[in-house]
Amino acid sequence: MHNLKTGSSESLVVNGNVTNFRITHNVVHDNNNIGIDVIGFERTAPDPAVDQARDGIVRGNVVYNITSRGNPAYGNDENSDGIYVDGGTRILIEQNVMHDVDFGIELASEHKDRATSYITARNNLIYHCHTAGVSIGGYAPERGHTEHSNVVNNTLYENDTSATGSGEFQMQWNMSDNIFENNIVYAGQRCLITLNRSQVDNARPPAVIDHNLYYCASGANASTWAGASGAVTGYDKYVESTGNDRNSRFLDPHFVDAAAKNYHLQSDSAAIAAGTADGVPTGQLDLDGSPRVTSGKIDIGCYQRK
Repeated sequence: MHNLKTGSSESLVVNGNVTNFRITHNVVHDNNNIGIDVIGFERTAPDPAVDQARDGIVRGNVVYNITSRGNPAYGNDENSDGIYVDGGTRILIEQNVMHDVDFGIELASEHKDRATSYITARNNLIYHCHTAGVSIGGYAPERGHTEHSNVVNNTLYENDTSATGSGEFQMQWNMSDNIFENNIVYAGQRCLITLNRSQVDNARPPAVIDHNLYYCASGANASTWAGASGAVTGYDKYVESTGNDRNSRFLDPHFVDAAAKNYHLQSDSAAIAAGTADGVPTGQLDLDGSPRVTSGKIDIGCYQRK
């Protein structure tokens, strides 16, 4: 699916009363709005009880060169996603590759008091996105929620290429009981790792964030972690101030050849055997289709070193 002029619609979309669907092994590129979209709460189905795409799989797709910039419906905004779940529930997103899109994966709901929920995004490769690699939460306080969703064992590389300030992992508004673990996050020149727009409710934190591997060329002390009350510079200060990532590290993941877009791990990578399977739905296969666990250990990122 390519060279589509979608207006305010999307390239490939399931909307409303759609269940047990499979979106697999598609190539979606060079379109002027969202690549793959899973939608709920748009009153597509007359019965509100089933007005929500659910129980589906989005697997093995390649999505690239997707932007809303220049689309007459959006002007100069860069707000299209490679894969977007807007109000869906119980969706598995795995083994996909997204690059040169506006957002890599976004899990959100555009409708107040409605939630995107029980989504697992795992073993995906996301690089060179114009804005955030992964974004969760409603895009404004009066929008919907993201709940009980897992972002695990993904590799994010040098996203936010348009310097929007969204960083690699963006948390917006109205989030609770999510997980961000076992991910490689390799930030670009600005070394903005995360952005959390909402005030944190300690009783219901937006996400459990741990067991990740972070890096940027300018080093841990230059890394920035932005929150609603201001930015924290320096990895150690971020861990101390937030309590997140106590089992994570800030080290070069030693990709085989990032310049050639080979994000497999070298034998000395700090990501090897450094992940956790405790309460994390890692799945059985990595992005290559190889076993996700080796000798009882799981690597961080989308690839398991054989």
